[in-house]
Amino acid sequence: MKKILLGITLLLLVFTMSACKSDTDNTLKVGMDLKWPPFETIDSSGKPTGISVDLAYALGEYLERDVEIVDLEFGSLITALATEQIDIIIGSMSITEDRESKENFTFSDPYFFFPLITVLNKDFYEANPVESKEELFAIDGVNYVGPLSFVSLSIPREEALNANILEVADSNSAVLEVVSGTSDAFIISASSAAGYQAANPETTVILWDPIDLSPIGMGMRDDDAQFKDDVNAFIAGLNDIDGVYDMLREKYDDVVAEDLPGQGVDFYIND
Repeated sequence: MKKILLGITLLLLVFTMSACKSDTDNTLKVGMDLKWPPFETIDSSGKPTGISVDLAYALGEYLERDVEIVDLEFGSLITALATEQIDIIIGSMSITEDRESKENFTFSDPYFFFPLITVLNKDFYEANPVESKEELFAIDGVNYVGPLSFVSLSIPREEALNANILEVADSNSAVLEVVSGTSDAFIISASSAAGYQAANPETTVILWDPIDLSPIGMGMRDDDAQFKDDVNAFIAGLNDIDGVYDMLREKYDDVVAEDLPGQGVDFYIND
């Protein structure tokens, strides 16, 4: 009798441990850098909020998985994915050849397109009153600054005339470089550029001519084809009537317009 009870107890323990493991495995760990409003940020109570956060929860609902937002430095996201600290990156990450070439890494289809514009040092602009990307990139030896791994640096590195490239730790450091005049130009998404210039109106100006239209994708490990197919199916349905894009428009159009007057979420959607 004792052996039977012991066997039943062991079986119950195994089932309990399996259930706990299953619940843990079902959590979708989404990596992002929560310093980029209105896409990835935190609210007054310290909770993740923003367009990318809502996208992550919508993806979790679509996949029938719980979602955990993991706040990481932007430059460490791909490493965290490779070491399985996270399952997917939904962090305003541009689809680039350099990232796509990384081992065991792949992008989803794009779900946003970010116009990249330039924050210029005001003294530099007054000495070089450029009004287009072509004019800026034709100037010899411009000092470009940007965070490590940002597309901000890969574009001038490839296209600008004898560009001087400075890599810094984060976007705040990049802005300080431009404000101080140590660097001339910082290429960044339009909403971020507008915010940085508004905070530094005496020392910076904006070159509104887009440097590029950067496709934004979700980053994943490339060893799970079904997961990628499911994510792409979710992205394909974002524009359904009363779908996720409509939800984001209703919630964030006014937020986007605070930095970009007259614009809304559609500013980032390429229909």
